[in-house]
Amino acid sequence: DNDTAIRYLTVQSTATDGSTGYSDYYWTNGDTEISPFKVSNGEITDYVGTGGDVTIPKTYSLDEKGNVIEGNTYTITAIGYNAFSDNDNITSIVIPEGVTTIGERAFYNCASLTSVTFGENSQLTSIGYRAFYNCKGLTEINFNATNMSDLGSANYVFYNAGQDGTGITVNIGENVARIPAYLFSPSVVSSYSPKITTVNFIGNSQCTEIGASAFSYCDSLTSITIPESVTSIGRNAFYNCTGLEAVTFENVNGWRVSKTADGASTELSSTDLQNTSTAATYLSDTYVTFYWTREQ
Repeated sequence: DNDTAIRYLTVQSTATDGSTGYSDYYWTNGDTEISPFKVSNGEITDYVGTGGDVTIPKTYSLDEKGNVIEGNTYTITAIGYNAFSDNDNITSIVIPEGVTTIGERAFYNCASLTSVTFGENSQLTSIGYRAFYNCKGLTEINFNATNMSDLGSANYVFYNAGQDGTGITVNIGENVARIPAYLFSPSVVSSYSPKITTVNFIGNSQCTEIGASAFSYCDSLTSITIPESVTSIGRNAFYNCTGLEAVTFENVNGWRVSKTADGASTELSSTDLQNTSTAATYLSDTYVTFYWTREQ
């Protein structure tokens, strides 16, 4: 019937081993619009939109047939495994602050994706394995997760991101308390690192910690300003950042380094840290494997 639009059809299939599974197929007739998102229990499981600039809604409702529609009945809290993967049409994505988890490979190989924004005061706690892997067109990351958990050493979140562009600008939101360990590390070698060229701490930064290996192997990064709010820099945070030439500490006083988290520490000369070139060498080479803390 040409006057009827089927939003999606669930088909049961039986495998050779006798187990059953379900597949979702989306249909539309002519100009009938359907939601570009499939949502299950607050988790986006699939995207069937046309791409371009995509803003994930904070909330959604269901119509009488169970189709996803605009509304505020339920909150979107997660982006599922492979939800947007291999989509060549998405150019930017805005993830609302209520999303707490991003699943494995959620935006895997989205070649045209240039901008990722995590909503202001984002409650994001975890990003899955290879979530933004091979997003080669990426040029901007607006990171606003206020207190995200550390990642594992082989998480590969932004592996090979931005390699086809002029470089990625990372903006750390004013209310971000910490940059999680391994967030921007490819965890392998520099040739697959995200092409981060600029890191900005926005406004009156509240960031107190830069996690272990957070920017390791980011060899396109040439300079960074460490805001006064930062009192802790993890081991290898800037390991193998071979392009890092200038580091500006907004507060050069009271910095100490130690080989172990609880071991004896040595105070660094504030005069040395005032020299941006020396500070870069200390942070990416001389004391790169040390724990950095600042006495207040």
